[in-house]
Amino acid sequence: MSNIASARQGVKNIPEICHRHGLSKAVICPGSRNAPLILTFTSHPAIDCISITDERSAGYFALGMSQLKGEPVAIVCTSGTAVLNIAPSVSEAYYQNLPLVIFTADRPKEWIDQADGQTIRQTEIFRNYVKQSFEVPLETIHNDDLWHFNRIVSQALDTATKYPAGPVHINVPLREPLYTPLPNEFIIGNITKTIGTHQHLAEADLKSFRDKWNSFGKKMIICGILRKDNELNKTLRELALRKDTVVVAENLSNITGEEIIFAPESLVASLSDEEKNNFKPDLLITIGEGIVSKRLKQYLRAFAPAEQWHFGTSGNYTDTYKSLSVILEADPTGFLNLMKQEPEKEDYSGLKKKNKAQADLFSKYIQKVELNDIRVIHDVLREIPENSIVHLANSTPVRLAQLCPSRENIHYFCNRGTSGIDGCTSTAAGSAYLSGKPVYLITGDLAFIYDSNALWTYIPELNLKIIVINNNGGNIFSLIESSPEMNKARSYFETPHKVKIKSLAEAYGAGYYECSSVEKLNEAMRNLNNHQGTCILEIRTDAKMNTKVYKEYYQYIKHS
Repeated sequence: MSNIASARQGVKNIPEICHRHGLSKAVICPGSRNAPLILTFTSHPAIDCISITDERSAGYFALGMSQLKGEPVAIVCTSGTAVLNIAPSVSEAYYQNLPLVIFTADRPKEWIDQADGQTIRQTEIFRNYVKQSFEVPLETIHNDDLWHFNRIVSQALDTATKYPAGPVHINVPLREPLYTPLPNEFIIGNITKTIGTHQHLAEADLKSFRDKWNSFGKKMIICGILRKDNELNKTLRELALRKDTVVVAENLSNITGEEIIFAPESLVASLSDEEKNNFKPDLLITIGEGIVSKRLKQYLRAFAPAEQWHFGTSGNYTDTYKSLSVILEADPTGFLNLMKQEPEKEDYSGLKKKNKAQADLFSKYIQKVELNDIRVIHDVLREIPENSIVHLANSTPVRLAQLCPSRENIHYFCNRGTSGIDGCTSTAAGSAYLSGKPVYLITGDLAFIYDSNALWTYIPELNLKIIVINNNGGNIFSLIESSPEMNKARSYFETPHKVKIKSLAEAYGAGYYECSSVEKLNEAMRNLNNHQGTCILEIRTDAKMNTKVYKEYYQYIKHS
């Protein structure tokens, strides 16, 4: 390799290195300092670029794309506070193990802290929320500089995508002039990739696990957030038929079946103290990350199993139930298929009967109540067409959706890595951009208003259906347990507003429908389903009625 004539040869190479690592999508945030990055990404024929002005929205839009496909997505932004605006989506990606690749333009080192415009300390700015931070050389005139530059970018992409996946940050210092032409050709050389597989357990280890499995009586399997997996679903359905095993799977696990416990929050609330003790599992097996049900987490911490085996990543040693014994970086389907062949032991039929009774009670209760948040979410989920993608916004919608039966023919998503409300709409929009299927977002008024910039870059072809449950200011603090001290300052927790959702829809060119009664809800959903392009359905509910129905429901199942 001869000496390189261009200081920007490394910048020219970035999208090609990304492409060779399987990255095909980039979200571009307009700016000046990142002009060379914009020029190189938008000129690459194999990378689909979309421009989104609001960096916070752009980050979540990229997250929605990565969440849907499980593939790396690039975010390209300018220097300064623009970088900080991406931070919420980076932290969400970190806790969801999603391979976002963040390229941030920067000033040369000599201009940091010199009162130059849009200049902050960007090196390792996301270090608590990325797998690794990188910074490339300022210029690539010498062969070794270019070799170093290429190697860093390749290592960053490899780090993002190798198991367990996660976000990485690449800081790119750039010297003026910024708008000069880039080199015509790529000069890259070898690209390094890590090829890895899940571990396969040795026969001796499998025998040890079989022996332990057989030594335990009641087994409980809890599924956290998972992508759809038909083989795993089949295995778990078969295990749920065993008399000594129960399978708990909220809708975000995308695991369904007649014997599956889909609403653990309601089930645990209906149990007496004696039943809680009787139904305590001897062995707890967890698959995937995170569940929504607070009551289930509290129950298993108080009535701890003898052991917990967790299928997932070992990076954070997450011990949600305070009983973690073994972390298995292995395929859960193959492992559980072996376990299900072992003899059945104790009888878990009592909990299964209790779960069926609770599900029947919910079905009866929901038909008796007037328009409220629970009824809305139940009826909306029922009316969403088959093969749709459903995003549940934090914080009330995802909680209330866990009370409703899970549907096998839709795919559930939610930002439960950090559980923030700030990017729910942008994430759903990113999913809609790639999916080719109808994407439905069920959100509250505050979450929608908070992230309404998701519709700023209006893309008419997006098949995005947004159901906004408007209870005027967020109802979550009335539903969760509180104290008299909180009541003294309730106006600082709840946030009534005068924002007109219809006006926002009109401002962004989206379709709009509204509904304020149970009788008209099915018709409103038909209008939404048939609308071409992005559309908003606003459903108004009363906060006091929501609180009343929610609390009465738990009294109903407790005493029925």
